[in-house]
Amino acid sequence: MIQIDDMATFVAVVETGSVTAAANRLNTTKSVVSRRLSDLERELGTTLTERGARGARTTEVGAVYYAKCLRILESIHAANDVVAGFNNVVSGPLKLVLSRTMHDGLIESALNRFVLEHPELVLQIDVPGPAGLAELDFDAVLQSGEPDGADLIARPLFEFTNVICASPDYLQLRGMPQTADDMVDHDVLLDATSGMEDWCYLTHGKWTALRFRTRMSCREPRQLLSAALAGVGLYMAPESIVAGLVSAGRLQRVLPELTLPRNQFSVFYPRSRRTSRKVQLLLSFLRDAFESESAIPVSD
Repeated sequence: MIQIDDMATFVAVVETGSVTAAANRLNTTKSVVSRRLSDLERELGTTLTERGARGARTTEVGAVYYAKCLRILESIHAANDVVAGFNNVVSGPLKLVLSRTMHDGLIESALNRFVLEHPELVLQIDVPGPAGLAELDFDAVLQSGEPDGADLIARPLFEFTNVICASPDYLQLRGMPQTADDMVDHDVLLDATSGMEDWCYLTHGKWTALRFRTRMSCREPRQLLSAALAGVGLYMAPESIVAGLVSAGRLQRVLPELTLPRNQFSVFYPRSRRTSRKVQLLLSFLRDAFESESAIPVSD
């Protein structure tokens, strides 16, 4: 008889791309994952995955079965939510993945209010490791841009405008860039989570990459902001985040006439969680929360 745990394990192997990553996500061992997968394939009488040095990928029938498993698991989550909802109280764990961004303070404040409003919920927050989302079990992800290697449903929360800024000490020493071409002689503090693609500007109807020297690359936005304040280099940050520092004279805008890319902060969640009452409750709360903030709400 096919077990639900075996189906959930198969889904984890497909979504993470390997038995090892699936075991980490499910907080179990590789041997348990391999046994469940073998039991499932034996029960079905077919091969669902091809496993090799580059990981696991579905066979043709495995891809079809994966889609069916997602629907079954989604139905189970929905059924559990219905039972839990009879007393009109949403309870239990809600697993979030929170990427580090310049909006940390804004997000942290919103999540604190969410927890206070829903005392029966247990918020379990994790951060992506070197493997990204592949090895994590989660209900939703909060981050800017798009998550790597994940097939998720996106619900935008707000858009924000980036600006380039630097400390007065840096600009006094190195000079203020007058044109985009002047950037080639300047040092930049690079957000390693987005890379160089955000450092471009709109000219003559097309996006053109800025040329510069990378002085520091980091995944921690607070470190990059600290480096900018210390005069290490130029930094691109959300306008709403650095506005107070600019007003106080601790940072100065650089090339304000350039049209820079806008970014989006979103909630992402697996298709198997789209009927989850806990996820829908979080989505509703965050949309309402950010409509009242200075960030610009966006439609789906």
